Amino acid sequence: MRKPPKNLLNTSDLVAKHPELNENLHGLGSLYGKIIFACRMEQGLTQKELAGKALIGLKTITRAEGGFENLGTTTYNAIFRALGLSTAGVAELMYQMTREQMDSASEHGVLV
Repeated sequence: MRKPPKNLLNTSDLVAKHPELNENLHGLGSLYGKIIFACRMEQGLTQKELAGKALIGLKTITRAEGGFENLGTTTYNAIFRALGLSTAGVAELMYQMTREQMDSASEHGVLV
């Protein structure tokens, strides 16, 4: 029997061993959720249509877009593939969104 893939977004064990990572890893599910939502909207898909394309449940799409951090990498990979996003594409969107957040915070005098 094959071992299930490790949930890389469930970072509690990693952060327990390396507390300095907490700030960097917190909110990854939220960032993925924003990417999924934005790409779904851009493609004009409903959550149900995306769930069908990704071969996962509608509730899972809702949870992914809501930023739940306990979804596994296999689930995110299925969603990203259904949206036509490569790993590089997801990384680029993450960079853009993080950059926009930092620029916005800087404009408002908030330290990030």
